Amino acid sequence: MKVKGTDEILGGYNPLEWNNSYDGLLLKIIWMETKDSFIFSLKNGTVQNSILSRVKYIKRAIGNVSKTFQNKYGPQFGDFYLYSEKFDFTLGENYCSIKGNNYEKPIRTSSSPNFPIVNYEVFKIVRKS
Repeated sequence: MKVKGTDEILGGYNPLEWNNSYDGLLLKIIWMETKDSFIFSLKNGTVQNSILSRVKYIKRAIGNVSKTFQNKYGPQFGDFYLYSEKFDFTLGENYCSIKGNNYEKPIRTSSSPNFPIVNYEVFKIVRKS
């Protein structure tokens, strides 16, 4: 994710497959457990200013959002997630939020846990057979 008005790039790695078939109405998210997930921040275009934060609370490493909320919430790493106020990730402004402490250290210092982003990409790695 590219943070609006800065040179920051934020992201994460998840070794598990996100499951978008969860159809819960009362529970917004189902958590998946892994010790191999991490989030990161690249700042000022230099490796020296980068931050790597490994998952600390493995029971909340990755979140699968229910179908009811998938038009508003994107991929979730603990308390680091993407969301869209317009209920459509292609229209209006998209935001990112970092709250809580499910990962070792903060990847961004800001007075607000919510901030706008200008672009994002999601990749899926497929093993060659």
